[in-house]
Amino acid sequence: MATDQHPYRVADREGEGWLRNGPDDTYTTFPKTGLGDLTYEELEAARGPLRPVEAMATEDHAVFAQAIAQAGKKGMASFLSALHRTALELMEQNGTVAALTAGRTGSWEANLLRGSVIWEGEGLSASRVDPAAVDTMHALLAKWTTGPTQVELAEGLGYILADAAKQAGGWDAITDRWLKNKESIERWTAAHRL
Repeated sequence: MATDQHPYRVADREGEGWLRNGPDDTYTTFPKTGLGDLTYEELEAARGPLRPVEAMATEDHAVFAQAIAQAGKKGMASFLSALHRTALELMEQNGTVAALTAGRTGSWEANLLRGSVIWEGEGLSASRVDPAAVDTMHALLAKWTTGPTQVELAEGLGYILADAAKQAGGWDAITDRWLKNKESIERWTAAHRL
């Protein structure tokens, strides 16, 4: 099969993101991870099944944003709790959280999400989260990271948070006092607060 019939971006069985930008239209990770430059067929054989990276469904975006907005001041903590829960499940299944950033590997958003933001949900007290919102968001995060297609989340989640804040009446309406000035969250969401 010709390479132009294959998706430009894919995620492998461990959630690692691959781009068709290597020599001779081969797939490579970005940033480079030492996994090599592989044809689609080689990649499928070595690390399949492969899932194409696609845009988030508009309905899913709306449901996720509404869950945050309806949780009010517990919205951001609920989001972080769902994100952390998903990360732990991915670690248990694959030993990595790569699927959370497979659609946008190497971006500054992915680096912040993977390096710090996903861990902010660890140890949040039950009184700071909305269980229904956590369950809704977790179900969508699981769908996006383990379903038949991989959804770009590193930047996409930032847009969702911005929409949730707008619905709720601003960032302060979805963020409790302990998360309001959390540096990693401030940096990751800064581009979406305009």
